[in-house]
Amino acid sequence: MSYIKRQPKDFMKSLQLIHFSFLFFIVIFAAYVALNAGELLFFTFQEDKMFLYMAILISFLGNLSSKYLYAKLLKQIPANAELSQKAAKYSTAHIFRIAMLEFPALMCIIFVMESNNIFYFILVGILILMILAVYPTKYKFANEVPLTAKEKSMLENL
Repeated sequence: MSYIKRQPKDFMKSLQLIHFSFLFFIVIFAAYVALNAGELLFFTFQEDKMFLYMAILISFLGNLSSKYLYAKLLKQIPANAELSQKAAKYSTAHIFRIAMLEFPALMCIIFVMESNNIFYFILVGILILMILAVYPTKYKFANEVPLTAKEKSMLENL
């Protein structure tokens, strides 16, 4: 049985749940680090130049690679494939996209843990906003994946 035929109502819900799981892990880890450090936290962008440049570079490269990989994986979806195959490939592309944004966020949290500088939480916040901006919906799926008219009508029923 295919992915769509087994769980027609849950295709997008499961992808959204995975999306929020990635996001939830970032938030929980950041809260843990912030609560653990407590009074030791400070804010500056004058010190730790090495961590600062690495954090910005890693965030920038994570954003670029997530966009590139996502676009590349979406281009590999054949127009004549079944809707279930398109949904599975879209899910894979989206998960890779979120993972490529989550890695820099986790690295910035580790930089906070190592340096006690909460400046890196600004980058984490920006990355969280990026993750929220790419939240998967049926509308985005229909616009980003080549669907036939029949598949679009099937998608509306999900």
